[in-house]
Amino acid sequence: MRSVIADSYGGPEKLRVVDAEPPLPAGGQVLVRVAASSVNPLDTHELTGRPYLVRIVRGLPRPKPANRALGSDLAGVVEAIGPGVTRLRVGDRVPGFGRAAWSDRVVVREEGLVLVPDGLPLLDAGGVGVAAITALQGLRRGGLTGPATWGPGEVEPMRPRVLIVGASGGVGTFAVQLAKLLGAHVTAVTSTHNVELVARLGADDVIDYTTTEVTEGIARFELVLELAGSRRRRDLARILTPTGTLIACGAPRGQWLGPVVGPAWLALVSRFSRRTYASFLAKRDTADLQRLADWLGEGALRVVIDEVYPLARIAEAVAHQLTDHARGKVLVSLL
Repeated sequence: MRSVIADSYGGPEKLRVVDAEPPLPAGGQVLVRVAASSVNPLDTHELTGRPYLVRIVRGLPRPKPANRALGSDLAGVVEAIGPGVTRLRVGDRVPGFGRAAWSDRVVVREEGLVLVPDGLPLLDAGGVGVAAITALQGLRRGGLTGPATWGPGEVEPMRPRVLIVGASGGVGTFAVQLAKLLGAHVTAVTSTHNVELVARLGADDVIDYTTTEVTEGIARFELVLELAGSRRRRDLARILTPTGTLIACGAPRGQWLGPVVGPAWLALVSRFSRRTYASFLAKRDTADLQRLADWLGEGALRVVIDEVYPLARIAEAVAHQLTDHARGKVLVSLL
């Protein structure tokens, strides 16, 4: 079978498509024939080894052998199940999270997979994983858990105002749609090229950052979701309501201390403020993934696809993601 590996840290030129032995599922594991995957910032961090703290986990001075195969999102068909698997069956269509997902076949723990709703293409399902989970959990961390309810004779409550910075990327396109599903008034920040795209996703207001500086406006937001890493946190704090929340999901600044100093600064500031400031890393959660898959199946949520690359062109797919100008998801087809 084909598998994408990188023997050392670096750019897309380090990637190789090699022949590998198909894995066998152990207890509690499922063997999936992968149909589609995607490229996430998580994958590019693991490839480049930056921020450098990544290398402490993946191996020094080069990735450990077990960490050389890359890819995190996957969607495909169950080919075999190991002992103790009770929820999934051979032939089930599944999206999920796995290691070495840029491979024709991967083994995944059963709890890392959910069922694909009928009618949802596996290609679309391969673009959900990390990006959609990050958007959903980031909004929840900011206090957005669902539409408000009110009874007969009660006044409809005001919708929380949410600002999404970096609204046209993989996480951002999901965040705009999910914030609307969860009952927010959404203001999206993006470039001129992506204004129409973000508006079609449901944003109530769209700010073109090439002509307007959002932090200098008079609008105030209950939640600011910062996905681009392009704004100073102190500037974004100015446009929060007195009890608002800033959630930073973007790549940390700096290759050495940024991943430590940034979250520490946000936590420290929160201790002395009525506002909440937090850095955020998503967790792989099966219930959240199933909820997202259901929304996709219902048509309430969609995957915005920038481009689809065959596995043989994985280096081009990663280079595209590294430009930071992808509109939605960069997908990888293994069919």
